[in-house]
Amino acid sequence: MKKIYQRRVDQGHGDCMQAAMASLFDDEYENVPAFIEHNNWFELFCDYVESKGYEYDGMLHNKTWGTLMNPTFECLEVPKFDKWSLLTDENLKNYQGVDGLFYASVLSPKYFNWSDMDTHAVICDTDLNIVHDPNKDYENIRAYPLSSVIGCNGIINVSIFKKK
Repeated sequence: MKKIYQRRVDQGHGDCMQAAMASLFDDEYENVPAFIEHNNWFELFCDYVESKGYEYDGMLHNKTWGTLMNPTFECLEVPKFDKWSLLTDENLKNYQGVDGLFYASVLSPKYFNWSDMDTHAVICDTDLNIVHDPNKDYENIRAYPLSSVIGCNGIINVSIFKKK
């Protein structure tokens, strides 16, 4: 993996996703779409992944994060979760990723606040270790927001790509 760093660190308009995808696929920053600038960013995201010989195959989600985002959901009934879709290191080991690495999201250390949960793109391994953060200011980060509460090293979801 080639470490590519983001060039824009603006709230709600940074380019961490572009830099993280360039890093994950050993590509040049300029070859990756500027996802944040397009309304159809997810379509561009999937097209880019396919151009690299993979296909988007869904996400694994952090159950604790989901509960925090929907706290009243469990007040009236026991929530049901598909165990295969939960973010655990056991579930993540079922996937190869891109040479064992995965595109993941954490809460933004710089722009975290309770009313607007900005996310930030990173690269993790199968043990949920964050191996690259495209924001150079976070090279020595000790922890991501709420990581001690939600677990999973602060990761809220991981995108699954499978080889075509």
